[in-house]
Amino acid sequence: MGQIRVLPDSVVNQIAAGEVVERPAAVVKELVENALDAGASQIAVTLKEGGRELISVLDNGCGMDAEDAGLAAQRHATSKIASAAELTRIATLGFRGEALASIAAVSRFELVTCSDERSGGLCLTLEGGRAAPSTRQGFPRGTRVTCAELFFNTPARRKFLRSAATEFQYAQGVLAQLALAHPQVHFRIQHNGKPVASWPGAASLGERVLQVFGPELHEGLAAVGGAEGLLAFEGLVSLPSHARSSRRWQYLVLNGRPIRNAGLNHAVYHAYRTLLMKDRHPAFILSVQLHPEEVDVNVHPAKSEVRLRNPQWVHTVLADKLHKALLEAGRRQALGEQAGAATRPAEGAGGWAGQATAGQVQPVPSRRVADAAAMSRSGGSSFAGGAAIAGSWGGPLPAPGHESLPAFGAGGDSPGAGPAEQGARRSWLAASEAAQAQERGGEESAFHFQALARGVLPAGAAGQEVLALPLGVQVLSQLHSTYILAQRDGGLVVIDQHAAHERILFEQYRTQFVAGSLKTERFLVPPTFELSAQNGVLLEQYLPQWKKLGFELEAFGRNGFLVREAPALLAGQDLKTLILEVLDELALFGKSGRLEEVVNEILERVACHAAIRAGMTLSRAEMEALVAQLEQLEINLYCPHGRPVWVEIGERELEKRFKRIV
Repeated sequence: MGQIRVLPDSVVNQIAAGEVVERPAAVVKELVENALDAGASQIAVTLKEGGRELISVLDNGCGMDAEDAGLAAQRHATSKIASAAELTRIATLGFRGEALASIAAVSRFELVTCSDERSGGLCLTLEGGRAAPSTRQGFPRGTRVTCAELFFNTPARRKFLRSAATEFQYAQGVLAQLALAHPQVHFRIQHNGKPVASWPGAASLGERVLQVFGPELHEGLAAVGGAEGLLAFEGLVSLPSHARSSRRWQYLVLNGRPIRNAGLNHAVYHAYRTLLMKDRHPAFILSVQLHPEEVDVNVHPAKSEVRLRNPQWVHTVLADKLHKALLEAGRRQALGEQAGAATRPAEGAGGWAGQATAGQVQPVPSRRVADAAAMSRSGGSSFAGGAAIAGSWGGPLPAPGHESLPAFGAGGDSPGAGPAEQGARRSWLAASEAAQAQERGGEESAFHFQALARGVLPAGAAGQEVLALPLGVQVLSQLHSTYILAQRDGGLVVIDQHAAHERILFEQYRTQFVAGSLKTERFLVPPTFELSAQNGVLLEQYLPQWKKLGFELEAFGRNGFLVREAPALLAGQDLKTLILEVLDELALFGKSGRLEEVVNEILERVACHAAIRAGMTLSRAEMEALVAQLEQLEINLYCPHGRPVWVEIGERELEKRFKRIV
């Protein structure tokens, strides 16, 4: 016996250091976070050989007195919390009291700090965790922590470090994240004796992005923000036209802490639904404020992963509000307003402190209540503003107010068009314009288009009248039988007729699908599939929601299910794989967008083939009806494939081209 023993403190500290200090970048992160918690407004980071030989962090924070400095490098010594109850509402970046002890255990460590310049500073040195006598020295208010020869006493760990250039890239990436999370702080970086970067305190996140990444990333970012209950967010997101080919430029900040969270990242992608081209990714720097009692940061030693108390509610609110903010930012940019003004915070953004205090936590609404509220705010008539297919699992939405343009042949109403095709076009014109005339209360317009539908007026006769559409757009003409030219106060608007009609049809088909008005297919021999016990329980929990979307699923045996009915749009699809993908997302996030993605892909193809084509000649009435329907959509800037629907050439740009102004 006697094989179990208590490890010495030196070994315990080295083991703990292996969890906290993975590489020089982890040391930089811990030391800079301590400086931020100390209220520093200026932080200088000095590195040698990527941090392998030296890491020094100097700040102008509150500093420490002699008593606190003596305790700072001991394990589990911290000023951030005093009791277990405070773990539920952590508002600082650090709280465990492990960082300095872990760093000191595997390096030659020096701490110089001063809280009162009249008393001078205290210098504390440790080597491999063993402390030497402290000394006094002159030092300004603040703290400097120096870590030399990292892992000098654990050569096996030191061998696993990468090259100096690689380690410096990791450290620089950590500093960039912290600088984005705290744009008001001045950061200086020096490497191998040379200044690398100086990022002064910025007035806005957009200014900080320009400092850190330059104009390449800054261009195409739009300021967004919103708040609801205990949640608030603000940040910069790329417009769909400036999407990226990789996920590299994605930064999430929660309560001032750079984090990774699959649920929040999924919410951002859900906000971009039907706005991104395939294999394109958004760039975003998103700062989320959530009441500390709703967040558990005590998950991982590096504190880069967090758990949310109500992840489904946060996902629903963030995706919905970010989607609306993204559309509004895109509209402002398309209309030539200052929405690319990444330097201007969006309205409604604010911290949790403005919503509730620690002792006055507001009740968090359930997911279904949040979905209903979102639909109510959007009027319930737009799919994008309401419940997403298998996203929020909401109820059906009403159909749009206007009928869609029919799918025309390549000849349109040109001389080659047949009588049946012309009749279909005129029937559509009659229905569409009668509805618009009723809304406007214009009996004259209604009479005009009824006459047009009866054949009393030829289609070209509508060119004698220019209708002012809801946003002040006036249709002028058609260019190359492909683009519709219109004018507004701001200048010339050019509309891609195929992309516009494609978006109109897509939104209408999708709304019909959610409303359950599209056809379903009943199988003579229902396909069967087996699920794990966990997935079986999950599927049974959501059977009513599957039913609303056109799926009739039935338990078959112990862990088996069969599909009796499915949407006809999904004919030929691997239904088992689709169902499993949806269940995986439901297990992770409590919601899924996978079914929506598959349906959207099919509806995109259907809408694309049914939409009017480039090269098709349209009458004035058809162009006006098309633009009127386009303006009724919540999403009208991009087609379902992510291509622009319309662009505007501003009046100022025209004046510059013709040299009317310089």
